[in-house]
Amino acid sequence: MRYNGPMIKRFHELQERVLSYYPEANIELLKKAYAVSTDAHLNQRRASNEPYITHPLSVAAILAEMKLDEISIAAGLLHDVIEDSQYTREDLARLFGQEISDIVWGVTKISKISEVDVEDAQAETLKKMIVAMTADVRVILIKLADRLHNVRTLAPLAEEKRIKIARETLEIYAPIAYRLGMGKIRDELEDIAFMHLYPEDYRRIKEEVGGRTDWALQQVESLQQRIQAMLKELKIKAEIQYRIKREISIFRKLQKQNIELENVYDLLALRVITDTVANCYVIMGAIHQQWVHIPSRWRDFITNPKSNFYQSIHTTIITREGVKFEIQIRTQEMHRNAEEGIAAHWKYKEGLAFLENDNRLQWFREMIDYHKSNPDPKEFLSLVKRDLTPNEIYVFTPKGKVVNLKAGSTPVDFAYAIHSEVGDHCKNAVVNEKLVPLRTRLSSGDVVEIVTHKDSHPSADWLRFAVTPRAKKRIMAWLQKEESAEDLERGRRLWQKVLRAYGRRLRTGFSEADIARRLRELRYDDLEAFLRDVGGGRQALDRPALRALFPEAGAVAIAPARRAAPRRGERHRLISVEGAGDTDFTFAKCCHPIKGEEIVGYVTKNRGLVVHRRDCPNVNAEIPSRLKRVSWMEAPDYTYRVKLQLLADDKPGMLSTITGVTAETGSNIKKVEIEPASQAVVRITLVFEVRDMFQLNDITGRLQALPGIYSLQRRKAAAG
Repeated sequence: MRYNGPMIKRFHELQERVLSYYPEANIELLKKAYAVSTDAHLNQRRASNEPYITHPLSVAAILAEMKLDEISIAAGLLHDVIEDSQYTREDLARLFGQEISDIVWGVTKISKISEVDVEDAQAETLKKMIVAMTADVRVILIKLADRLHNVRTLAPLAEEKRIKIARETLEIYAPIAYRLGMGKIRDELEDIAFMHLYPEDYRRIKEEVGGRTDWALQQVESLQQRIQAMLKELKIKAEIQYRIKREISIFRKLQKQNIELENVYDLLALRVITDTVANCYVIMGAIHQQWVHIPSRWRDFITNPKSNFYQSIHTTIITREGVKFEIQIRTQEMHRNAEEGIAAHWKYKEGLAFLENDNRLQWFREMIDYHKSNPDPKEFLSLVKRDLTPNEIYVFTPKGKVVNLKAGSTPVDFAYAIHSEVGDHCKNAVVNEKLVPLRTRLSSGDVVEIVTHKDSHPSADWLRFAVTPRAKKRIMAWLQKEESAEDLERGRRLWQKVLRAYGRRLRTGFSEADIARRLRELRYDDLEAFLRDVGGGRQALDRPALRALFPEAGAVAIAPARRAAPRRGERHRLISVEGAGDTDFTFAKCCHPIKGEEIVGYVTKNRGLVVHRRDCPNVNAEIPSRLKRVSWMEAPDYTYRVKLQLLADDKPGMLSTITGVTAETGSNIKKVEIEPASQAVVRITLVFEVRDMFQLNDITGRLQALPGIYSLQRRKAAAG
C-alpha cells in the first residue's frame, strides 16, 4: 500500500530499481547527479546524525517507486543542492541542462518562505507549490516525495518542530496528494502526521482496534472465502484484498458523528480487483443478491468519477452474523489510478505532453487564476484549504452527462461548470423538471437544465451564493468588465467638465501630449486608467489633484468633487490608505469597526471609500478590484461608538455596578435602555464610547466577570 520498498542506502540499489522498469534509462545521468549531490552535502548530517546524502537518495527511491523518468529522479537527487550548498541554478543548468535546473529551482523556491507571519507563509508556500506544479508537475511529485521521507524520519526532531511539520503535512501536503489522486502517498502522509499530532488518540484507537483484530480477521477471511466461491461460479478472475480502517479515518468518524469506537461498525473493508468494467457490475449485482446492502452507502464512482479521477464501486453489506463490511469493486487500471494518481501512467519516454490536458491539474490552475483576481493571502489560504479535500456532489445534465461539483453548489455553479458562456447568460434553472431560484442548493442526483438568454448577465448578488472558484472568478470578471466601462464613461464626463472649465480660465485648449504630461504629475501614464479611477471614485478631482494638474490656474477646484464624509477631529487621519494620501472615508454602518480590529476599505460608487471590519460578511463577497488595504493611524482623541446588550439579574444596584465599570475604564456612556427579558432577568442596552479595542476588551472582560451577568453581545451601534 505504501512507497516502502526495500530501504535504499547505496546508489547501485537505486540504479537496479530504475532499470527494473526502465531498462533504457540514462544511468550515467543518475550517477552524475548522485556525485554532485554527494559533493554538495559533504559533511552535512541530518537530525538523526546520518549523512545528509541518505535523504536525497531516499527521495529518488520514492520517485523510482512511482516509476518516474530519469529527469525526475536526477532532479530528486539534486533537489536540496541549490538551497543547502554553493551550487547555483546556473551551475546545474551547465552540468545537467535547463530542464533539470528548472525543476530543482522550482522545488527550491517552494522552500524559501519567510515565516514572519505563519498564515502568510503558509499561503505563500501553497501559492508557489501550485504555480510550480501547473508549470511542471514533476516539481510537486518531488516535493511530495521529499515530504514523505521527512515525515518518516520525524522522530529525532524536537517536539515543536515535529508538530509543526505534521500539521502542515495534514493540512497541505496530504490534501494535495489527494487532489492529484495519489492515494498511497496521501494515506501514509496522513497516518504518520496523525501519529505525531494526536499521539494519545492514535495509541488509544490502535490499542482498541488491535484488541478486535483476531475477531476481525476471522470475519474478513470468512467473507473473502464466500466471495471467492461466488467469483468461481461466475467464472470471473479477480484479486481480493482486505484492510482494517486507518486510525485517522476512525478518529475523523468519531469526531464527526460524536460516537464511541464500539459504535464504529465499518472497521473492515474488502477490495475486489477485476479485469473489466462489465465484471465490476456483475460482481456488484451478485454481492447485492447474496447479502443485504445499505442503499445509502452505495456509491458508483465508475460512472461518476471523483474530481481526482478516482473510480470504484463502493457498497456496504451486512453479513448473516450482523457484521458490516465496506466492499470496493474496481478494475486493475482503476486501482493503479487510485494508488498512483497523476503518476500512474508516467510516459517516461514521451515527456510531459500527456499531462497538459490532465483535469486533475485544472483545479490548481483555477486557484492561481482566482488568486490573481483576489490576492489577499489569508483569503487564498482559507479558500485552498477548504477546497483541497472537497465534499462533492454529482448532478446530471438533461442528456445524462455527469457534472462533479462542490457540495453546496447552485445552478449558477453548474452553469459555469458547463461553459463560461452558459454561466454569463444564465437566466433560469430547472431542477428535476421544476423551475427553481438560482440560489437553490443542488443535491447529488439532481437533473439540472439552464435556461439562457442573450440579455441575461451575472449579478453581484450571485457572488453571495456561488461556491466554486470557477464560477466566482467568471462572475467577478464580468462585473469588473461592466464596472470598468461604467467608470470610464463617468470619469470621461467629469474630466471633460474639468477641461472645459480650465480651458476657459486659461483661455487655451489642451493637446493629448499636454494632457499626458499633466497626468504624469499624478503618476498616470494611461489616460483611460486615470478616467476609470476618477469614475470609480478611486481618484478624486479635489484641490490637491487639480493643483498638480493645472498649477498655472491656482488652487480653486472647478469640478464638483464627490461629497466628502463629515470629518470629526481630523477624521481623515484615523486610517492610512495604500497608495493614497489623505482620503475621505466613512465607517461601515453594518459592522462599525473600532481601532485595533482588522479592517479593509471598499470603494463604492456613491459613498467613496467605506471602511469595514475584515470579517464583515458584507465585504467578503464584494468585487476584489474595489478593495483597498487600509490600516489604523494614531488618533488618541478620537472615540468610537459601541453598543452592548447584556442579559442580567433584575436586582437593585445592577445598573449602577455596570455603569461603574465603564466609568472606571474612562468610557463615556451615551445611552442606557432597560427592558424585561423574562422573570427576574432584564435586557440592558448600553451605548458608550471607546478609544480602541483594548479599552473595549477591558470593559467587556470586566462586565463578563460580574456576578449576575448571563450574556453579553456587541450589537450594531447607533450613529454618532
